[in-house]
Amino acid sequence: MLSQRSLEAFQAVMRTGTVSAAAEELAVSQPAVSRLIRDLEERLELSLFRRYGGRVVATREAHELWTEVERSFVGLTQIERAAAQIKQGHRATLTIAAAPAIAQSALPGVVALLLAERPEFRAEFLSMTTLPVVRQVALRQCQIGFGIPSQHKFEIDVIRSGSVPFRFVAPADHPLGARQVIRLRDLSGLDFVGFVDSTMSGRTFDRLFAKMRHPPLPKMKSYLSHIVSALVLRGIGVGIIDAFTAEDHARMGGIVRPIEVIERFEYSIIKPLGDKLSGECDALVETFERYVERYQDA
Repeated sequence: MLSQRSLEAFQAVMRTGTVSAAAEELAVSQPAVSRLIRDLEERLELSLFRRYGGRVVATREAHELWTEVERSFVGLTQIERAAAQIKQGHRATLTIAAAPAIAQSALPGVVALLLAERPEFRAEFLSMTTLPVVRQVALRQCQIGFGIPSQHKFEIDVIRSGSVPFRFVAPADHPLGARQVIRLRDLSGLDFVGFVDSTMSGRTFDRLFAKMRHPPLPKMKSYLSHIVSALVLRGIGVGIIDAFTAEDHARMGGIVRPIEVIERFEYSIIKPLGDKLSGECDALVETFERYVERYQDA
């Protein structure tokens, strides 16, 4: 049976890079760390480190094993962190995974609103792309997730689904700023900052532009809406992004206008399969829905 102490020693050596630093971190002697590593290697029948004088260099097998060890220690780390927070009276009762557009633009406003009503609310944010959001929630590392709709419904429960409009964005001095509403044909021949083809937004606008006689000219592409906004603000071109990120774009001095397309930016709120929502999750979902109303077209 594997010794947890030997795994801790392995993790410490991988993290710090030396046996001496690992020994200091674990508050044990260097020979003790070396012995634990040797026991682990014998147990697993793997060579984890190559020794060159006083140095150790991790093998390919060690790097592969480290991924699994880190994953297994996540739960223990969360328990330790929770205990410390409970002891201090500052328990983070909720861990949230969210796609970048929602994590960076929408959720900060949602949490600010929720804290005004429930000062005791505590949460931790993890920002990641949609598939990792699904994975974190499915593995119960996060109690709730906000992401783009996916096909992984067998691993999670979808609590809510919704959408917000897309918005046209441009640099502060762009001529289209004189218009109140933008149409797709207004973009003909303009330099355009879009999304990579692997994203839902990228595929959506590729289809729309393919129907245009004179589509916009692709200049740059990104996976993230905030990068699209940043490129647009620097004059690389115009773009179309979700209403959440567009609000930040306007706050930074850029032009934001409604655009006449029926397509919308869709999102889903998910939880672990079969789990009952906590009171904190219920409050967060309800507040999120109220917050999103501000983005809906009249």
